[in-house]
Amino acid sequence: MGRAVARLHHKVGRRGTALLVFAALDVAYGLRLASASPDAQPFYAWLHGILPLWPWAVLWIAIAVVCALGSVRNCDRVAFTAAIGIKVLWFSLYLSGWVLGDVPDGWVSAVVWGSFAMCVWLIAGWPEPVTSKGQPAWTPPPSE
Repeated sequence: MGRAVARLHHKVGRRGTALLVFAALDVAYGLRLASASPDAQPFYAWLHGILPLWPWAVLWIAIAVVCALGSVRNCDRVAFTAAIGIKVLWFSLYLSGWVLGDVPDGWVSAVVWGSFAMCVWLIAGWPEPVTSKGQPAWTPPPSE
């Protein structure tokens, strides 16, 4: 398993690995929304008042696909934009729900999603590390 992860990391680089992690998170969150009842928490009830939960789930899973496809080197601009955008959307929804009085303590989740969006934005701005010869700076461990 470790060697497979090392080979994948070598192929997609650090930025691509980050996008694959975001894709995993987005799939998990999308699946949670797809299986949740609107009554499970105030935010879900509030979201359901805008759209049923399943379109939100589809959106999260679609973003996950974009992130996974964008993990390939030099093809990640759209993926990072999508990864940031969904987290900014969630920040905005939680904050709006809290301001309107429909999502108690929504400001806490807004801070979490806003902070996460900032982390994704920072990672998106970092160049992939390379050696002086233009090769990836990270190489997998030697075969045993």
